[in-house]
Amino acid sequence: MSGHILSQEQSQVLLATLERIATETEVARIIDIVTLTARDLVRAERAVMALVEGQKLAFVGGSGEEAARAARVRVDLGTGVPGKVAQDGIARSVHDGKYTSPVSSANPFGRPEMPMKAMLCVAMLFQGRPVGVIQVINKVGGGNFTPVDEYALQLLANQGAAGIERLRLHENAVKESQRIHGIFEALTDGIMVVDPQGNPLLYNKAVEEMFFPGGKQNFALTTYLSSVIQGESPVGSSEVVLFKPHNLILSNRYVILKDRHGHPSEVVISIRNTSDQRALDRRFSQFYAIMLHKADAVVARAVRARDSRLRQRLLQRQKTILRNLLFLTELKSGPLRIEKENCDLLALYDTVRRKLSRRLARRKVRLVDAPLVEHGPLAGRFDRRRMVQVFFLLLSRGLSVLSGGGEICLNLNSSQGQARFEIGFAGAGVGEVICPEALDWNRQVDLIIAGEKASLDLDLSFIGHIVSAHKGCLAIQLDRPDRARVTLALPLEL
Repeated sequence: MSGHILSQEQSQVLLATLERIATETEVARIIDIVTLTARDLVRAERAVMALVEGQKLAFVGGSGEEAARAARVRVDLGTGVPGKVAQDGIARSVHDGKYTSPVSSANPFGRPEMPMKAMLCVAMLFQGRPVGVIQVINKVGGGNFTPVDEYALQLLANQGAAGIERLRLHENAVKESQRIHGIFEALTDGIMVVDPQGNPLLYNKAVEEMFFPGGKQNFALTTYLSSVIQGESPVGSSEVVLFKPHNLILSNRYVILKDRHGHPSEVVISIRNTSDQRALDRRFSQFYAIMLHKADAVVARAVRARDSRLRQRLLQRQKTILRNLLFLTELKSGPLRIEKENCDLLALYDTVRRKLSRRLARRKVRLVDAPLVEHGPLAGRFDRRRMVQVFFLLLSRGLSVLSGGGEICLNLNSSQGQARFEIGFAGAGVGEVICPEALDWNRQVDLIIAGEKASLDLDLSFIGHIVSAHKGCLAIQLDRPDRARVTLALPLEL
């Protein structure tokens, strides 16, 4: 087709259109420019454009009345003349009201003749790939579209494809840039990009808060950067302590990015202020030291004690301290490891009930658990040892709180694959110990470190830890100062 010579008018129209396409910033405007130019370039009555969207061909614009009608049409690739052109990139036409395929004798319209006298459809090619089609219909004044018309229309179609794809790439790049910038700004960790000499190029708000508090420059930034990127490794991590007046401990990871010649071009640094975490770690170390000191003092008293009963009580107290420290270690270390097996949940409860029945009677604590005893087997997959702990700690908590007598009432509702226990505690002083705050072990530790509390009580927190590991939930509701209700829900996996 390169042997065809355009008319002077067609050449001028194409050159003017190419300049307009090159300066456009909106896809919709390029669609309008190309479809109107296509109509005028080959002197057609109508022109339409369609763009490939996945496995569909969507008509996006047209000249005259075709514009509104075309915007509502979508066809499968390979359907009709435009669908076939978009599929293989080969131009197709109708001459003298008859369709002749360049690749087969098949008629894509399903009829031997069309109501149109002439039609030409060419692919919009970008890097050799069809991204759409331009279709012109009926020559003004009659006649057929010529090879020169096809050549001119193909040049216009390719330039339109390049313009549309350029803007699409630009729009996608802008959207991706905005998305990345949003993530970049939303990160609570500091993110900084510097050149190989350590000069900042880009940073987010978290970095501003660290190094430019109140909008004033923190001159520790220079020292910090030189400490972080002094290594030659392409990736690395470090910890930098900024002493007074900054008092910051910064944990850092960095990656060195290279240009296409393999030379370092930028360094991306992730910065985390670990000062508060270090303070928490120090507080926990202090807490452990306090508790271990108490345990040591209790043992020393037990060794000196001549009364065997006193010695036994002291050793029991030391056991409680060590048990709570073990609970705290498991709570603080993250998700609890459990070993599930098929078991009867109520059989595990019955084991605990029989073990504590005498102690409950001695303390004059009435246990009302008929709904559990009469329920029958409650099968599920649980960690047998941990669920025994749950029931034991719940009843033991009731025993310790209801030292002057009271009532523990247990109810059960099992339906829709879930077992829901309600354990009510009634008696003097219940609300001070069995309350929603008892589930917050951090709060208890803070109170002990501050000297506002003498003993650590992790039983209810640890029960919540076990229940959470079984994908259940635990809640405590305080009805009155002398009444509290613990709700425990567990999924019945089989």
